[in-house]
Amino acid sequence: MKVLDCSAVGMYHLELEALTRNFSPRFAFWNTATPTLNSDLDLAYRIKSVVPDVITGVMGTHVTADPNAALANISIDMVIRREPEETIREVCHSEDINLRKVAGLSYRDPKSQMICRNKDRDFIPPQNIPTPAWHFLDLAPYRLPLKGRPFLIVAPVRGCPWECSFCTAPLYYGRKLRKRPVSAVMDEISRGMVRFGIRDFFVWADTFTADPGYVMAFSNELLNRNLKIRWTCNSRVDTLTWKMLTKMKRAGLWMISFGLESGNNNILEKSGKKITVDQSRRAVAMAHEIGIRTSGHFILGLPGETEQTLQETLNLSLELPLDIAQFYAAAPFPGTELYKDAKKFGWLCEDNSFSQNAAVMNLPGLSQKRVNEFRRYAHRRFYGRPKALWKILRMIEVESLKDILKGVGAFVGNRV
Repeated sequence: MKVLDCSAVGMYHLELEALTRNFSPRFAFWNTATPTLNSDLDLAYRIKSVVPDVITGVMGTHVTADPNAALANISIDMVIRREPEETIREVCHSEDINLRKVAGLSYRDPKSQMICRNKDRDFIPPQNIPTPAWHFLDLAPYRLPLKGRPFLIVAPVRGCPWECSFCTAPLYYGRKLRKRPVSAVMDEISRGMVRFGIRDFFVWADTFTADPGYVMAFSNELLNRNLKIRWTCNSRVDTLTWKMLTKMKRAGLWMISFGLESGNNNILEKSGKKITVDQSRRAVAMAHEIGIRTSGHFILGLPGETEQTLQETLNLSLELPLDIAQFYAAAPFPGTELYKDAKKFGWLCEDNSFSQNAAVMNLPGLSQKRVNEFRRYAHRRFYGRPKALWKILRMIEVESLKDILKGVGAFVGNRV
């Protein structure tokens, strides 16, 4: 078996084709995403061109929502819907490859060429969620932005109980919170420290702080085992307490990311986010006071957005003691309520391959072009302040200077 992260190691198509030809795999599976969907799907043709008999399969939120569109590419044999681990394992262990019995699979029948959809697979029980096989990968490229230190991802929780109209998380991992045993997560962190010498971890979950009791148990166990790591996580602003944040910081948390989305309560309500601007203010201020760096994520161009609400969101970002702010364009990803509304009301300008880096909806009274303009303006206003630049400079460590200078050089070179 081989596991490749072509983007991370800078592997181009010709090199991948040569490696695939030499390895001659029975199966080839890879992840897809809406922003890169077309090129992701076209990869199947390249793989089949060097190993014609290979069975190809793709996964990801977009193809989970619309597997038939992916299977319209005749070089793709199957789509793994929702979380992929058990479905892929069952496919690979099938001696006769009887795909009709594999739950969670959509595929093209080899004989009739008809597209078939099997029943959904149950979500993996939390105690059975497997850990990443990091030893198959070259970990050298995985470095923390601004810090330059190596890091790993650890995922203690899957599932999200909230109903944000723009989010694909429930589609892929379900709405029920599945919490892995804290002891198993600690064992995984410990192995990463010993085997790879890693001390930095991104605690990945759509909302790690959804269950405060679990977060406290997680933090306490880090302290009890004396696992001296530095870590970051995502959070909702309405799930935190002073006691929890203090404990998290003692256990090594140095940065927390908040999905703040908007500076307007009506937009927050319409989007299903179910938080308020005041809650955002309190959570960011609390983390800042405790000494945890904060990152705020905002979405511009959600339904109900106007020139006034755009400005309210920017004003909130400038008011809060944030260290980092990201301004995204609202992206109606397939499988979300936002996508359904965009199709229903004719807002959508593009059907696929879009991202949060550029608006793709013309809302009533607010054009796609204007959202893109304001997004660029918001970035300039936030990072154009001496205070914001100073915060960024304070986070930069020596290990990252080479990569930063390389990025600046590439940027200047492209501008010439």
